[in-house]
Amino acid sequence: MRAVLIKGESRYEALNVFLDHLAAALRARGYEAAILDARAEEDRHAAFRREAARPSQFVFSFNILGDYRDPDGRSLGQVFGAPHVVQYVDYPLTHWVSLDRTAPDTALLMIDETHVQTIAAIYGPERFAHLAFSPHGAFAAGAPVQATPGEFRRARPIPILFAGSFYRPEKPWWEGQPEVIRSIFQRALDLALAEEAAPALAALDVSLAEHGLDPAGADVSPFRKLATHVHEHVRAHRRVTALEAAADLGLPVHVYGAGYDLDRERFGAFTFGGEASMERVAELMASSRLVLNINANFGAGSHERPLMALMAGAAAATDISSFYASRFELGAELAVYRWMSLREDLAAIGELATDDVALHALALAGRRRVKAEHGWDARIDNILAAAEAARPKLALA
Repeated sequence: MRAVLIKGESRYEALNVFLDHLAAALRARGYEAAILDARAEEDRHAAFRREAARPSQFVFSFNILGDYRDPDGRSLGQVFGAPHVVQYVDYPLTHWVSLDRTAPDTALLMIDETHVQTIAAIYGPERFAHLAFSPHGAFAAGAPVQATPGEFRRARPIPILFAGSFYRPEKPWWEGQPEVIRSIFQRALDLALAEEAAPALAALDVSLAEHGLDPAGADVSPFRKLATHVHEHVRAHRRVTALEAAADLGLPVHVYGAGYDLDRERFGAFTFGGEASMERVAELMASSRLVLNINANFGAGSHERPLMALMAGAAAATDISSFYASRFELGAELAVYRWMSLREDLAAIGELATDDVALHALALAGRRRVKAEHGWDARIDNILAAAEAARPKLALA
């Protein structure tokens, strides 16, 4: 059995590190997992033909190549004669230009269940060969939790770690548009920010209806793809809101990521470490007692950081999602906060960070859960199911 996994551009090399861990999990399952780094190929078409010369069960990529066509107009799945599975780890409508051109024989996986609903609502449930939810996976090995609370503290000098870029809220896209568009999108943003986690498309659809427009109407439907602007503004707003609240509460956060140079004075006594690769972040997590995550409006999905943190032996705290609520024992395996009670919940997380016994217990229980259920090995069946579901449509292409 053979699978071809394709690398591309990725900030902090995150997606390519994920792909390496997925390849290792496939090999442990008995697959030959061939990795093709498309960035290193002068002739990408020739590289794909070269890899396609050997039979494969499926081809996999993160975020990219669904819209690929070779000089003869063939999709990647057609070139390989095997299903192409694309896993999206962003808000999917960010990629709407690519999705518009994605071959119908492609299988799509999403890291949030509402993203599945979003794609079905925009493109129809039959547009792609397969469409399903599949969360992130944690790194395979990680680091152990120290045996005692005292050893845990001594071995982990970073009290709270946040690894992520800074997104400064910019002027919304719609401010330069006609008044009716400004009104529609501002109302959608207000609706999204008023709830714990409102899918951007759902908020936009409510606003459209309030403005007398039918979201399902043929003249309105293409316009709905611009819900991505609502999502991006929510994400930027909530990230800075959470960080400012943590700074105001005096939480001892060590920050690694790009974009903070012009804004450091906003964050009090935070310690800034600059940009860090995904592999470096994993090392930092193994030296941290608590890792703070900001999902920011992925209210029915996952983010890699809590899973990575728990596998690295740290405790993890994140904004709530239905994925975490259904897969973890909240408070015992994973700490959570809510946007509707942000300051109070972050204050409680700050108190937790000073309690060695509670933090150590949280890390132990969380790591057991992730190791048992949330590694990349646990996601292989989702990928195989997607490939098998796409196979009949590929045969008809």
